Amino acid sequence: MKNFILSENQNFFFGDCNNCEAKCCNGKNGTLYSQIILEEFEKIYENFPILFIFGELNFIKPVVLLTNGKDFCPYLDNFKCTIYDKRPTVCRTYPLSPNIDDKIYIDVFCPEVGKNNIKIISKNSIHKNFDNEIFYDYQNKYINTHLNFENLKQNDFELLKSINNIDFYIYKGTSNSKYLKMHKDSIKNLNKFNI
Repeated sequence: MKNFILSENQNFFFGDCNNCEAKCCNGKNGTLYSQIILEEFEKIYENFPILFIFGELNFIKPVVLLTNGKDFCPYLDNFKCTIYDKRPTVCRTYPLSPNIDDKIYIDVFCPEVGKNNIKIISKNSIHKNFDNEIFYDYQNKYINTHLNFENLKQNDFELLKSINNIDFYIYKGTSNSKYLKMHKDSIKNLNKFNI
């Protein structure tokens, strides 16, 4: 499981991913999907399925499927990522995470958080190994993503599968947006996830 807390005005240390059995990549530990922004589509659609979920107010949200909810990420071999340079942003920045409040959160359940090797975040300054453009102006990027999909109709989506009580959808409408094209192209990756 994961437990993200606000990192603001605190110091957190991080050990080394080589000491861990890739718990963050394990569907049994709660890793299933991550919400994405428009800037991420092109980086991930060739290797991961981009799907959609509906939020509490029925807003459509694009997500990257990371596991099938019970197995490890299919790109993991001997606890090492086989597509390290092409991994999704959520993997690049973990255990840190951006948030719509434009603040950075850290997963304190990551086994390497608290080990005294690298100061991963120090009073809002991020260590270069974890820094990423996603942490800057995230709120506007999130809103821009929402605006890109807000006019789509719910009946343009078809339920693909429910995993761990979360419904994932694919787009069946006629929009030719480049993001929806990447979504459609990414569906071929579902077979890697045993779905």
